[in-house]
Amino acid sequence: MSQKQPISQLLTQVVQNLMKSNPKKKVLKKGAKVPEIRVKESPKDKLIKYPLIGDRHIIGRSSSNTDIKVLNPIVSQVHCSLHRDQKNPHHFIIKDENSTNGIYLKKRRVNNLFLRHGDTLTFGPPELNDIATLTYYNPPPKWAQVLKYGFYGMGSLITLGVAWLLWETSKIKVHPLPKGVPGPVVVYARDGQTPLSTLNDDPHQEVKNLKDFSPHLPNALIASEDTRFYWHIGVDPYGIFRAIVVNLQDDGISQGASTLTQQVARSLFPEVGRENTAQRKIREMIVALKLEAVYSKDFLLKTYLNRVYLGVGKYGFEDAAQFYFDKSATEVDIAEAATLVAMLPAPNLYNPVQDYDTSVQLRNRVIDRMAALRMISPEEAARARRSIIDLSPQARKALAKNKAPYFYNHVRQELRQLLGTEIAKEGNFIVETGLDLNKQALAEKKLQQAVKNSGKNLRFF
Repeated sequence: MSQKQPISQLLTQVVQNLMKSNPKKKVLKKGAKVPEIRVKESPKDKLIKYPLIGDRHIIGRSSSNTDIKVLNPIVSQVHCSLHRDQKNPHHFIIKDENSTNGIYLKKRRVNNLFLRHGDTLTFGPPELNDIATLTYYNPPPKWAQVLKYGFYGMGSLITLGVAWLLWETSKIKVHPLPKGVPGPVVVYARDGQTPLSTLNDDPHQEVKNLKDFSPHLPNALIASEDTRFYWHIGVDPYGIFRAIVVNLQDDGISQGASTLTQQVARSLFPEVGRENTAQRKIREMIVALKLEAVYSKDFLLKTYLNRVYLGVGKYGFEDAAQFYFDKSATEVDIAEAATLVAMLPAPNLYNPVQDYDTSVQLRNRVIDRMAALRMISPEEAARARRSIIDLSPQARKALAKNKAPYFYNHVRQELRQLLGTEIAKEGNFIVETGLDLNKQALAEKKLQQAVKNSGKNLRFF
């Protein structure tokens, strides 16, 4: 009694017979695409295409026991079989059915193989003459190919860009750190005698050890600028993602993602640049990663506390604490530490002499953040928020002498454009301007009157 053939085998044989009897007749529907194998019985023979419609296909030399017949003496009666992959039905797996000469992918004999588009196998070792070959043809959809090569192209461009930035950034040596702080820049009005900003004659001072700072200073700094400082490696992926989401929601740049280490990189290395571009941001990240690889977290935090710019020619919290509160940074309380940290985004604008109300508002925000992170108790936070900012008479007197602060900042920016960031940052310059102080005072008075009279209608406030 003869064994019944599977339906898939009968279907395959019917399709093959139709194709052999009338090759010009189309068996599949127009536009239908199925995987196929392309067989050459010998190098001299023509390529024969077999669409893989069923789930199982037996390949061999036998006329009665195979679906796809390969007339080559090297091929066994039943040589191998093709099975549709159950997990991925659009693909096939080839299996050696204990053939004499085996199936080879290049020079490697395989028993089971998940076929990929373009795989070419031989029925026997490839060194044999007149070998029969099988090529699996199952190209991905065009959209998938476009997407694939698009990713390859984008990946190549990103790789080249990162390689270029790594090469450029490799020129920046992070050890040892640049020493000292920039010298003063004195800007005079037209008379050549009146400085626009307070002259800073006090020598720069630094605290030698991180533990010597008031504990409220590093706590306030971390709470305000980088809560995951001791967790990240110089760059904070979560912070970057959060900033992107917030900025997209606000339809603008309302939140940054620079870590304290990135700010150290930007402050100490002019080569990083200060322009608001993606290239500068990537350079900053790379230098930050290099800093984290060389220095400890505590060393970087101490460096930040000693070297960050805090306005009016003051660098570091020791200089700023002496100037604003007439005390060392080792002695400041919660409110004073929060006041100094709150000035960081714009020290010349947010200091309590120039704008007391804004300074208090920003200080209280830092205090609330410290309380939320349990750096201080709710009672300590409440006392700190209720306290006034008690400034030293020296700071009030010095800042009261500042003239045309916006013009002064413009001169500093122009100095960087003319000389370059690195040279301008070294300081020790005297700049003479054409500013007429009388006309400047009159212009400021007129502006104040206009804002007072029409500011509400023009939505200035």
